[in-house]
Formats: sequence, C-alpha cells, structure tokens
Amino acid sequence: MAFQSVWTVCLSANNDNDENLLNSDIRITIKETNLVKQSQVFLGDISEIQANGFLKEALAKIVVSSSPKPDQIKSFDKKKIISIIRGQRYLPDNIIMISPRRIYVKRLGQVISKQDVRQFVEQYLSQIFKNQDYQLKTFNVRGLETYPQGKLQFCPDSDDMLDKHGKLSFYLDVVIDGNKEDRLSVSGLVALYDNVLHTTRSYAKGETISKETVCLKKENVFEIGRTGIKTFEEISHKILNYSVRKGDILKTNFFADPPLIQKGDIITLVARNNNLEIITSGISKEDGFENELIKVESLSSGKLVRGIVKGKSRVEVAY
Repeated sequence: MAFQSVWTVCLSANNDNDENLLNSDIRITIKETNLVKQSQVFLGDISEIQANGFLKEALAKIVVSSSPKPDQIKSFDKKKIISIIRGQRYLPDNIIMISPRRIYVKRLGQVISKQDVRQFVEQYLSQIFKNQDYQLKTFNVRGLETYPQGKLQFCPDSDDMLDKHGKLSFYLDVVIDGNKEDRLSVSGLVALYDNVLHTTRSYAKGETISKETVCLKKENVFEIGRTGIKTFEEISHKILNYSVRKGDILKTNFFADPPLIQKGDIITLVARNNNLEIITSGISKEDGFENELIKVESLSSGKLVRGIVKGKSRVEVAY
C-alpha cells in the first residue's frame, strides 16, 4: 500500500514557537484529491477549515488556482497554497496547515450528446410544423465536448434554421448557468409531407383535366416545391400549359385560365360608328382573352376583321 506523505506546517513567522502552534485557532487540512464544479478552485473546495466566525468564510473564498477543463485533472504543490495563505495580510500568524506534498483537482463535467441536441431541434420543428407531417431525415452536430456542470440552455444564433429546400443549417450556443461555453454547428435535412394531386392518365397541352383522372398522394413539399395542387377546385375548368404524363404531380404553373373566346366559337360582333351600333354574328379565327385583339370572320359579309374581346362570345370591332 502506498504511503501518503502528510506535512504539518505552522505559518507563524516564528515556527519554533510551540505555544503558538498549540494555541492556534485556525487549522486547515488539505485533501489530496478533490472534485470541483466552478471555473476557479477555492481553498474551501480542497480543505477542511477550522476557524472562528467570519475567518472561516474568508479562508474558504481564497482562490487557489483556476480549475482544469471539465472532466480533466490538474495538480499543484502545497508550497503554492502556503504562499497564497501567507499573502492574506488580515490573517493571524499562528495557522496550522496539514497538507500532502501534492494536491490533485478534477473538475466535474456534463456530457451533451448528439441526441440531446436532436431533441432540441425536434422540439423547434414541432413548433414550426404544428399538426403537419414532417421528418428529420438527416442530422449532424460538430463541436461537442464535455462541459461544466450547471443549468444547460441551447440558444440558436438565428430563427431561420431552415431554407426553402428543407436544409437545416445553423449555429447553436451552449450556455451553462448563463455563461456561453461553446458554439456548435448543426446541419441536417427535413422532409415535410403533404397530399398533392397526381394525374392517372396523360394529357396534351391545352386540354382540361377531369376530376375522375386525378388522385391524392403524399409528397415531400421541400422536394417538389410549394406549388403542388392540393384540391381539384384549384384547377377546375383550367387548361394545361404543358402536356403531362400518367402519374405526374400537378403544379400551379401547369395551368392557365382558358381564353374567353376559343378558335371556331360563334361570337357576337359589335361595330360602332358615332351613334350607330351594328350587331352581327361572326366566327372567331383564334383564341382570345379579355381585351385581347383577335381575328374574326363576319358571317354577314364574309370579311375578316380585327376586334377586341370584351366578354365571353362578345367582340367589338377595332378601327
């Protein structure tokens, strides 16, 4: 069994004064191994102090050294403690200190895991996507260490953790008892699922999709964009800007309102000249939207005229 050296030191200016030694009101017993929580090592952390009144409190608050990093160990010689105590001018001379030759201090720490950070992010996402179907597909944290013991808080550097593609990227401050201890780098990928319309058959450009040929399927909104059609009412009576194949996701930019007048429609052709208004029928030679100029063939004269679309089946001759 190893033998621990213990030194007894009288800090009196006259160490040969046995009476001072025996009558000392202050006795400090230093422990060889010690556990500390704070960033500084105080005399009270590493010793048992016998003293009267406020002297005991004052001795306990003497800073001996800075603490090691969390979960690490440092040591120092007893001579350092003697020197520090002798430097306290308010103390009496007859102090007895019992100490091993060397003192060891380990700082207590707490481990923050990747799962701890993930739980924080999951809670944040649940507040953003209330009652929505989402998934944190990938997740990574860089910079994790062992941290001092104390009340833990995570503080993101920004409220904008997600971009429009579902990419998660931000910095997260690790705060212990109100003090910032570290900054972590957090990244990942989020999926947000919602039902969107798919076509069950192919359609050509310019056609109108029927309600019987669509179905709802879940898709990742971040992958397809937020333009997916969710209800048939959004595209009812609209025409396709592009051709679509069976199984395609239907998006808002695929559709347009149909023209008020389509090529081949029989229309009312109105010609005005001063106070005279002539109304006849005609055939549209092209599609036309409201206030658009189109070609129309007059059924009465057979002539081609140009007119402005003023409503469904109504065109006013343009002079």
